[in-house]
Amino acid sequence: MAGTMKSVRLGVIGLGAMGLGHAEKIASGAINRCELAAVCDPTPAKFARFPNARGFTRSDELVRSGAVDAVLIATPHFDHTTIGTDALRHGLHVLVEKPISVHKADAQRLIAAHQGPKQVFAAMFNQRTDPYYQKVRELIQQGELGQVRRVNWIITNWFRTEAYYKLGAWRATWAGEGGGVLLNQCPHNLDLFQWFFGMPNRVRGFCGFGRYHNIEVEDDVTAYFEYTDGLTAVFIASTGEAPGTNRLEIAAENGRLVFENDVLTFTKNETPMTAASMSR
Repeated sequence: MAGTMKSVRLGVIGLGAMGLGHAEKIASGAINRCELAAVCDPTPAKFARFPNARGFTRSDELVRSGAVDAVLIATPHFDHTTIGTDALRHGLHVLVEKPISVHKADAQRLIAAHQGPKQVFAAMFNQRTDPYYQKVRELIQQGELGQVRRVNWIITNWFRTEAYYKLGAWRATWAGEGGGVLLNQCPHNLDLFQWFFGMPNRVRGFCGFGRYHNIEVEDDVTAYFEYTDGLTAVFIASTGEAPGTNRLEIAAENGRLVFENDVLTFTKNETPMTAASMSR
């Protein structure tokens, strides 16, 4: 299994923009101990870019071929569940692009298919490896901030042009993508949010559908979260604002933590916030 492999034979399923990028990086030798052994796409002409990898037009044929130890799934969203489940049930390691699935029941079905204790199954939430976000979590987990009282996160630097949405007929449609900014770009931020603060017990959301683009799904979102410990949060995301911003502001007992423009600033209180507000 993974612990004893000298090299991982990887198959990339789906050679759209993301899949091509992953496959080209692996084929270039940039990923240590990882070999691009196979690619899969319904358009065989794309296989010419990868002469050393076996080409398949059907994912089930790649999964059963014996040519790979693991697969990276970079298909349109609705295929993540069926392909991922098939690969897991045939003993392969699986890395699936976000979102894991479009619907909650499908996500649960895919997760339930992971049975092997030595079988690696993960989703592409790579922003957890960002050192800034790791430091934010460390400060929260170690109690350096004290009780978190309020959070504001504005993520409008996901700007996308009209041309971007026309790259594929499946994009920005309910039938093809299953949603807009919340399903395509912001799973990263939503994942980080619950990684930092846990799951809220109450959510109110307001979506603008095609507010900035000629699309049927949401491209502008404002959400309000409440937690059982009193924490409240506002989460704002859009693919239509330019210039956009990425500002995370955390107000806590021991001070204020702000992440913006690749700068992390902690302004520490001399006296905890609640104690100061109650003092005479």
